[in-house]
Amino acid sequence: MASILSRYESIMAMNVCGMIEFAEDPMKMARHLAHHLEDDLSKTRREGVALIAEIEKLEADMSVPNAEALLVAKKADLMKLHELHEKLNEQVRQITAMRAAIYTAQHKKK
Repeated sequence: MASILSRYESIMAMNVCGMIEFAEDPMKMARHLAHHLEDDLSKTRREGVALIAEIEKLEADMSVPNAEALLVAKKADLMKLHELHEKLNEQVRQITAMRAAIYTAQHKKK
């Protein structure tokens, strides 16, 4: 969980389209970024499922020491994970649109 949330700020600040624009081979860069973003998406899904299971377990057994504080912290983590997931989805959509534009531009030249 920490590895995904530690990437949160860098992903939120990343300008994917700007990176592709200045790449030597934009299509290759777009494929590479899309692959990594989709990998991060699958990781956020797995982390989200694990967090939801932990939250449900805590809600079922409130006898755990500091259960209320743990619930608040885990729910906050889940919200951050949700934001990250949405940002990743948006970046994948941007890359997909950019790849289509690059493909169209390359084939118009021919």
